[in-house]
Amino acid sequence: MTVRDDAFVGQIITPLRRYIPVGWFDWEPYGKRPKSWWPDLFMFLGFLALAYLVSYPSWLVQLDWDIRVWAATANDVDWLRNLAKGGAEFGQARTVATVTLLIAIWCALRSRSIRPLLMYVISFITLASILGMKHLLGRPLSQHPFALREVSPDGPLLFTYHPEGGGPNITDATAFPSGHAVNSILLFGLIVMLIGHVIPAWARWTLLLAPPAIVFSSQIFLGQHWFSDEPAGFLLGLIIIRSAKRVPWHTIPLGPLQVFDPATRRTILISVLLILGVMLTPTLHLVPALISAAVLPTLGLIWLWLSTKAKQHRDALEAAEAEASAADQADGDAEGDPEIPSQPSDMSPRA
Repeated sequence: MTVRDDAFVGQIITPLRRYIPVGWFDWEPYGKRPKSWWPDLFMFLGFLALAYLVSYPSWLVQLDWDIRVWAATANDVDWLRNLAKGGAEFGQARTVATVTLLIAIWCALRSRSIRPLLMYVISFITLASILGMKHLLGRPLSQHPFALREVSPDGPLLFTYHPEGGGPNITDATAFPSGHAVNSILLFGLIVMLIGHVIPAWARWTLLLAPPAIVFSSQIFLGQHWFSDEPAGFLLGLIIIRSAKRVPWHTIPLGPLQVFDPATRRTILISVLLILGVMLTPTLHLVPALISAAVLPTLGLIWLWLSTKAKQHRDALEAAEAEASAADQADGDAEGDPEIPSQPSDMSPRA
């Protein structure tokens, strides 16, 4: 006795339907809007305090150095080092951002809306500001701690890279704050906002808590970052994801983008291609990156203009058809109703 393919698929899909709410097609981000800005203010002040403590030879800089020296002698176990490399991928943008984008695409297709993609791309673009901050603050990375002594005897301070040039053996000074730490908070927080309604509570808490802990321990063990880079990144990630939760993505006016809602598959495909271009731009060399940064917005504006014109043309045709239909109906009513002859009134005077 054989089982039909559709029956087998039904056995798999049917149990999953209990995780899909009735109003799933009306996508709405999961999570409550933060009620107060005070936690955000305290977290930003905490970030500033960390930045101040690593701007001069403080106790925190000495702690960073001691932990890095310990990690340099402790990670000589191959299997443990390989495990830590895998754990660091939980904060790697090219990995987690791709997974988050795939989930956003799934939500967009299911709800026929660009709103999940809009939430993703606006929140993801904030990472560009973190990248600029890392270059501006100029703290050397921790991969070469002993070579760093030659150019910065006081330790891994902010702005060490800029006046000294970093030296030939020092990689780019982009250590503070940790981008991996920001990603582990922001991107997994976006995943929960995208599909939090269809996963159980234990899965939501795992996505929110496990990646930051794994990234923290992995990067410290591998020596990819100084100890204080990690909490600085976590604080910024929390500020960004809390800001994202304050936006009513499912009801916010789309403005000119309203022409794309409800979204077709072609609309979602073009949106994804533009988003991928934005994601790849920072990985290019300077000239290709500048060209990409100029071409992508231009293509997006042209697409918006063409879509607006097409929408106006469709609306004009529909209005003309509705007017013609109303006119035909009025003519039909006039021809179908015979004129009722007037009857003399009983109150009229007799001849």
